[in-house]
Amino acid sequence: MTAAALLQWALASVPEIIVVTGACVLLIVGELVRKGRDDLLLWASVAIVLLAAVATLMLAGEMQPAYAGMFISDRFAVFFKLVFYLATILTFFLSRKYAEIEGIGRSEYYVLLLFALVGMMIMASAIDLLSIYVGLELMVLCTYVLTGFLRKERRSNEAALKYVILGAVSTAIFLYGVSLIYGLTGTTQLDRMAEAVSGGPLDPALLLAVVFIVAGLVFKIGAVPFHMWVPDVYEGAPTTITAFMSVAPKAAGFAVILRVFPNPLVEA
Repeated sequence: MTAAALLQWALASVPEIIVVTGACVLLIVGELVRKGRDDLLLWASVAIVLLAAVATLMLAGEMQPAYAGMFISDRFAVFFKLVFYLATILTFFLSRKYAEIEGIGRSEYYVLLLFALVGMMIMASAIDLLSIYVGLELMVLCTYVLTGFLRKERRSNEAALKYVILGAVSTAIFLYGVSLIYGLTGTTQLDRMAEAVSGGPLDPALLLAVVFIVAGLVFKIGAVPFHMWVPDVYEGAPTTITAFMSVAPKAAGFAVILRVFPNPLVEA
C-alpha cells in the first residue's frame, strides 16, 4: 500500500478520526473532572463536533472512494453530516440542565453521543453494505445504552431491553439480506451491485434480498409497519435522548436508503 493511498484514506475520513479521537480523550479526561464541573465536558464535546464540522466543510468537494471502495466523502455525505452535527450539538445543550436534574452529567453520556455521531457519519459516507452495517451498529449500540441511561428508572431499563431485542432481530434480517445480495452478485459494493443487477432477468431471490434489507433499514427509522418499538423506547429513554433519536438516527437511515435504492437495487 502506497503512502499516497494512505493519505487519501486519512483525508477522506478526517472528520470521523477527529470525533473518535476526541471521544476517547474525553472518556479518559472526564474521569479527572471534578463533580460540579460538568460544563467542561459539555463544552469539550461541542468543540469536538465543531472541529469535525470545520474539517467536513473543508472536504466538501468531490472525492474519490477510499478504503477499498467502501467509503466516500462527497457532497451528499457532507450535507447529512452537517445535519448530524447540528442535531448532536443541540442535544448537548438540551442535556445541560437535564443532566444536572437527573444526575447523568458524566463523561460516558457525552462519549456515547459522540460515538453514535461517528456511526451516523460512517452511514452517510458508506458505499458498501458492510461499511453501512458497521456504521449502523455503532450508532444503535450507543443508542441502546443511552436509552437505558437512567439506570434507576424501571421504564428506562424496560425500554432499553425491548430496543436491544427488537434491534437484534432487525440487524439479523438486514444481514441476511446482505448475505443474499453477496451470494447473488458476488459483491457488497453499491456501484458493482448496480452493474450486476442491471440488464438481466428478474431474479426472485434478489427481490427477497431487497425485502430483507428494506425491512432492516425501515426498522431503524421506525417506519410503518416496523414502528412497534418507537412508543416504548421514546417514553422510557431520557428526554434528551428521545429528541436525539427522533432526528439524527432517522436522518442517517434515510441517508442509507438514498444511497442504496435509487441506484443499485432499483433495477431489482
